[in-house]
Amino acid sequence: MRYLIVSLLFAATLLVACRPSSAPQEPAESEPAIDISDFYSFYNRFHLDSAYQMAHIIFPLEGLPPNVDSATLAGGNFHWQPEDWNLHQPVDYETSEFRREIKPVSEELVVEKIIHRSGQAGMLRRFAKIEGEWYLIYFADMNRIKNK
Repeated sequence: MRYLIVSLLFAATLLVACRPSSAPQEPAESEPAIDISDFYSFYNRFHLDSAYQMAHIIFPLEGLPPNVDSATLAGGNFHWQPEDWNLHQPVDYETSEFRREIKPVSEELVVEKIIHRSGQAGMLRRFAKIEGEWYLIYFADMNRIKNK
């Protein structure tokens, strides 16, 4: 008899616990949209106008060289200089071997990842709006990406 009572109590507890809540669920708050529409105008001009590009990079530019070695990575003090800069050209991501992710962190900071379709290599750029103008503030050139 005791077994039957315990079983009934257990079954009733399960029914109550598993029953859908009658209280309406509030939708999860979505993050407010970040307006970076002016960034895209800057981005296009940055890739088409070499003088504009050079004027919109904060040199010495923090970052990483391509195929970075462990000593440079551990040192954490690599900086691009104007005389070593290779101009960045526009890329057609529809036909290239790369895909791009642009993530606005705020209205003043945008992070861009350019990743090879294999997922094995990529580069990273950070752009910041300083006194109303966009600038490239960080560039990690093409390097291997650790798989998680």
